[in-house]
Amino acid sequence: MSTPGGYTDVPEDYDHLLKQVEIIKDREKVEMFYDQGYWPILAILREGRLSVREITVKSNQLIEKKELPKLKEKLENWEIPEDKEKLEKILNKISNWETLQIKDKDKEYTRVLTEDKISSLIKKEKLSKEESKLIRDVLLLYKIDNHKKSDKTIYRYINELTQAGLLIKAGQRVITGKTATETLYARNAKIYLLRQQAHDTWKCDECKATLEKVGALIGLSQKIDQPSVDSLAKLMAKIDMFHEDEQIRLFEQNEKKVLEIIKDCTFKETSHILETFKIIYLMMNSQEFKEELEDCC
Repeated sequence: MSTPGGYTDVPEDYDHLLKQVEIIKDREKVEMFYDQGYWPILAILREGRLSVREITVKSNQLIEKKELPKLKEKLENWEIPEDKEKLEKILNKISNWETLQIKDKDKEYTRVLTEDKISSLIKKEKLSKEESKLIRDVLLLYKIDNHKKSDKTIYRYINELTQAGLLIKAGQRVITGKTATETLYARNAKIYLLRQQAHDTWKCDECKATLEKVGALIGLSQKIDQPSVDSLAKLMAKIDMFHEDEQIRLFEQNEKKVLEIIKDCTFKETSHILETFKIIYLMMNSQEFKEELEDCC
């Protein structure tokens, strides 16, 4: 298939390797889906087969989209050090980013933290609002850049995911005018069902922050004291395990019938089907969570 961009994709016949659903019970493989290096690759390959370069660009865009709001919130509450040595150390560190560009309305700044600028900032008794904003903007881009991965790193992650059996080689890309080709990669399954461990779920800092806010909403909605984070974590972990057990049982005992139901669905459609099934299934079995709900409310 030739494209306007100057290359031709030569897909391999990998349909016989591609699964509709794969059940992942191996603990090391499950952990890959939550690892900061692996999950963006697995997520963007839902789009279909891609080259390493495309995976790098798209996974970095996904990382930025996910991390940017959290970093912005942190930096808004960050107090710029009054200690001149600490301030100079921070400014010198982020000034080493050679490709720095910041856009502010119609202005574009390149390499704003020169040695002269740093020297000027640390001599001031008090920074202006504009100078404080500049430092926060530069630090935000610096931190986002540190989260992103290079082609070399992404290639290593792809190899590890391929060795784990989660990715497969799915063809070659022939670049117009070049003899070299690029390998195309794809997920080995449309949908993954993960069997986690109950004590692993809802324990991360982000999860706790989420549950803190959810508890506040429950308190407002039901006009009750706000449920504790621990009680909500216990409830959500049980819900996850209960639902995962049923999904796995359903696919293991009725694999052919389930695959027949979803065989013509896209990834998005299949995800929506499974999510809707989860909600209705949990409502039909709400008595299973009576004790945990009483602890919360």
